[in-house]
Amino acid sequence: MSQFSDKLHSAPFFRLLVPFVAGIVLGDSLPPEHKWFYLGASVFFFILLIFFVNTSFKRDSLFGFFSFPALLFLGLFITNDQKYNPKPLPKGEYFAVIHEFPLEKEKSYRAAIRLTQPKILVLAYFEKSDLISKAEPGDVIWFRGQPELLQKTGNPYEFDYHAYAVRNGIGHRIYLKDANYYPLKAEKNRNIIELALIIRDRLLQIIENCGLKGEVFHLVSSISLGAREELEPETTQSFAKTGVIHVLAVSGMNVAIIFVVLDWMLRFLKRKKGGVYLYTFIILTAVWGYALITGMSASVIRAAAMFTFIVIGTGMSRHPNIYNSLAASAFVLLCINPSLVYDVGFQLSYAAVFSIVYFHPFIYGVFYFKYWIPDQIWTLLSVSMAAQIGTLPLLLHYFHQFPTWFLLANLMVIPLVTLILYLIFIVFIVAPIIPLLGKLMTFILYLAGQGMLFSVHFVERLPYSILDGLYPSDLTLCLIVLIAISSTLFILYKSSKALTAALVLIIALLIFSHLSVYQKLSRKEVVVFNLPGKTLIALTKGNETMWLTTDKNNTIEKLKYYTKPYEGFRGIRKSSIICLSDTMNQNIKNLAYQENFLNFEGLSLYVFSDQKFNDVDWKQFPKTDLLILSEKTLPDTALVRKYLPTTVIIESRTPRNAVNGNFDSVIASNDPKTMNSAIGGAVKIEFKHANTGEKNILSCRYFNR
Repeated sequence: MSQFSDKLHSAPFFRLLVPFVAGIVLGDSLPPEHKWFYLGASVFFFILLIFFVNTSFKRDSLFGFFSFPALLFLGLFITNDQKYNPKPLPKGEYFAVIHEFPLEKEKSYRAAIRLTQPKILVLAYFEKSDLISKAEPGDVIWFRGQPELLQKTGNPYEFDYHAYAVRNGIGHRIYLKDANYYPLKAEKNRNIIELALIIRDRLLQIIENCGLKGEVFHLVSSISLGAREELEPETTQSFAKTGVIHVLAVSGMNVAIIFVVLDWMLRFLKRKKGGVYLYTFIILTAVWGYALITGMSASVIRAAAMFTFIVIGTGMSRHPNIYNSLAASAFVLLCINPSLVYDVGFQLSYAAVFSIVYFHPFIYGVFYFKYWIPDQIWTLLSVSMAAQIGTLPLLLHYFHQFPTWFLLANLMVIPLVTLILYLIFIVFIVAPIIPLLGKLMTFILYLAGQGMLFSVHFVERLPYSILDGLYPSDLTLCLIVLIAISSTLFILYKSSKALTAALVLIIALLIFSHLSVYQKLSRKEVVVFNLPGKTLIALTKGNETMWLTTDKNNTIEKLKYYTKPYEGFRGIRKSSIICLSDTMNQNIKNLAYQENFLNFEGLSLYVFSDQKFNDVDWKQFPKTDLLILSEKTLPDTALVRKYLPTTVIIESRTPRNAVNGNFDSVIASNDPKTMNSAIGGAVKIEFKHANTGEKNILSCRYFNR
């Protein structure tokens, strides 16, 4: 393994990145009040590093001893220093700047707006009208209202939109009717991001004026300038199912084309005295300008940062180590924005590039082709395989599917993407000068776009095009990754230690898998989901789940956003849905219910829906393990607790004592047997079929807390 160790030794930033990322992840769960202590500790260890450590970090063992805590505490400080903690805003009048082009939704227009005071972003939904449809980034509006804090839904395994929005600087939302806002047409207050969006829109208008319309226009816009907002969800899903979703994100390929073209045009500057500085300035300005125009997505800023290190290193007559450039770019970007570590695009981008750099030489060397065309085909396939190796764990973790025909899809799509990128840049330059030539190029662009859509849909319709429903646990996925790494090290470097580690990890995986299966089969739980104005309850025994709802129109298909992740991660093999209003009395396997009284595997529960709460005779109310109160019932839980002292109560209305949105304090002060899904998220009840006199409920807690 000496060759592998040498690669790490020649890439110091790669080793420095590990404690820094650990500090960022750890800092996300620690309170920001101690951030100055973290900074002081980091400075202290850096001072020790300077005074007591030889600068030759490759040989000095103390370098790692001091650098690890220094960078760990630095990560803790940067995370807590930039952590955004949204505060409640008062009702009143505000001035705001529209931060992006309003996106048309079914019943409204959505756009992020930035308040002039306080200087924060708010997610605004505007009533549909011509007033907002023509707005542009940088337009100033006046509005009256009270932005409300975004709330966590806390449902099992669903995408945490609240965390995503807060990490992107958005902690509030507001709905504005026409009467509650007014655009100040004469006022413009654009920052550099909003100006970049205007430039992107003008570039898109060039190709639209040349005759590119419909889904091909949206596809080309996404590939070239990162404008994915108007792309049909079905198209995006097709690209995801075939394993070519990466082409819809502006990435290294786009930046590489700009670099290659400009490098060819400006190569003469390198031969002039001092010309290398002008060459470097023009290249980096173009690369970062393009990154800004395309929206500064994680993949494009990774590519821009890497090219920055490479160009600067080359200008200094040095040959940068690709691993070092990769790690250094990640280090710098995380210093600027530590929340990028949670960005899926950021993770996939770095995983793909690292995997390509490391695995591609080995895969490419398996076959040799004498002629250029088969060699280029094999190069493309080997790059695709290398990228898939690195990104597979992340694809399983986030998307729970694997595209089986990804090699064929990439072979058909990548050449078309390259053609589209070259053509689109030519159109941007030529169309304003020679419109007829621009329209001709746009027609070729249209044919390339249609060819790409045809290729994707063709691969999607092939048999077994996707393996869906893959929900490995985090521990299982971690063990599989470690097994893959150990096996790779053994194959490449014939290391006996790597082989031993792989065998031990395989045994651990088998043991954990058997324990996990046993745990799933013996599971008995009830989960009350947090759906405003609706009731959704999962009754689970082993690998079977019954879904309870009070709406006759609800089906598994309509509720799949909530049911599919739960069933996948819980290993559910059989499920059904029951509406409580379908029949008054019914007996089903494992479940008996009469009106709204239910008995599930010995657990008695009652679901209040539209029945008036105050009409109930609580003195005659039978003993119940669990009482579920819908939002419509507006209960007085103190009255219930008086007559049912041992019953677990779950309600879904926002309590009056949640002053200024301080829900955590309400949870802490609540009766431990009274849960509120509106403030704490979904509630999970684990139980057993107890004997007479024993408690049925083993535990009751919020699912994601």
